[in-house]
Formats: sequence, C-alpha cells, structure tokens
Amino acid sequence: MVLTLLAALVAAQASLAPVPAADRPATPEADVRAAIVRAVRERVGECTVTVDALRVRGAVTGEDLRAVPDAGSRLGGPVRFILHGAGAHAARFGSADAVVHVRVAHVRATHAVAPGVVLAPADLATVAGDPGRVAFAKLPDAATLVGARTRRAIAAEGAIAADAVSAPPLVRRGDQVGTSVRIGSIVASGRATALDDGQLGEFVRVRVEARRLRGRVSGLGEVEITP
Repeated sequence: MVLTLLAALVAAQASLAPVPAADRPATPEADVRAAIVRAVRERVGECTVTVDALRVRGAVTGEDLRAVPDAGSRLGGPVRFILHGAGAHAARFGSADAVVHVRVAHVRATHAVAPGVVLAPADLATVAGDPGRVAFAKLPDAATLVGARTRRAIAAEGAIAADAVSAPPLVRRGDQVGTSVRIGSIVASGRATALDDGQLGEFVRVRVEARRLRGRVSGLGEVEITP
C-alpha cells in the first residue's frame, strides 16, 4: 500500500514538472510569426525581421503555413497577411495583422532629389538599417541605381526603393548600338546611332549613314531592326 502511494506521488510530481522548451508544442502565434518572417525574406532578401503587435485570426499551426501580404503593403508599419497552406490552391486558414520592420543593406539619397533626376554615384550612399516605409520587394543596390531616373521626389537620407525609379535605358540617344536584321534564317549585323532612349522591348529609331530605321531594343546596346 505504501509503495503504491509513493508511486502515485512520483507520477503526480512528474506531471507538474515544466516541459522543456524544445518539447513544447508550437503555438499558432509562433508559427504565424515564422511564416511572416519567411514571407518578408522571400520578397526582400536576407534581412533581420522584427514582427510586433501580432494579432492572429483563425490560423492553424504547421511548418507549411504561408503568409501573404495584402497587395500594396509596405514595410515599416502595420501589414495584413492572409494565411493559408502550401500550394497554389491551398485552403485559407485565416489572417494576421502585424507591424513589420526590417534591417537590411540599402541605398539612401545623400540629399533631396527631385522627380526626373538621373541618379549619379554622388547621389547615393549604401547603409545598413531600417529603410522605413518601402514596398515588399528587394531594394536595389547602388550599381543598379546609377543612371536610373527618379519617378518621384526623394527626401535627403530617404531610402530609394525599386518603385521610386525607372531603370536606366538599355539604349541611349546618341550611342553607337549594334543592329541586327533577321530575314528568315539569315541574320545581318551592323552598327547604327540611336536616336531615342529605349528599355528592353521598346521601339527606337536609329540612323545608319543617311537612313533612319526603326527597331526593337533586344539587349544592352542592341537593336533588332524591323524589316
């Protein structure tokens, strides 16, 4: 009888002992937080993510949980995430609201920049930190931004996001460009002077001696002439 009571006491004490952290089941909040961090890094790249003021509605636990930010969401403030399972047609589990900040290498303007300015190296400084209210997208580096044209005003020390600039043209007016003309299986190559700026796929005019022709930008400094 005494042995039976002792065994019962030992079992009761064991049931009250704290469960090691590694053996505790994941909570919905923990899985949602992890899903949000994955979602941010998928879009921004390698960075440090801080998720605050998390509010979860109807989520389930699981490593396959995915968090998708609402269209037009921006970092550095409140964000609504839709929660669902893996796969293109996975069921929706709920939603979550959180304030999301990141620390990542990015480019800031060294001074106030007006719209329509073509960025030069002196306009740019690469720093590590919180870029503030920027879109859920990878931030361009300085090499990418040199030659880009600003779409809107950028404040001094403001982070420069991809949607704040237009990429530099692959063909610039006045440059010598390579040309190609395709007729069936035959391709003829040559050189010409560009008369317009152009992005990939855009049509530009070029001059070959006294002739003016029209072609499509096919690469950096390359134009495919339209027969």
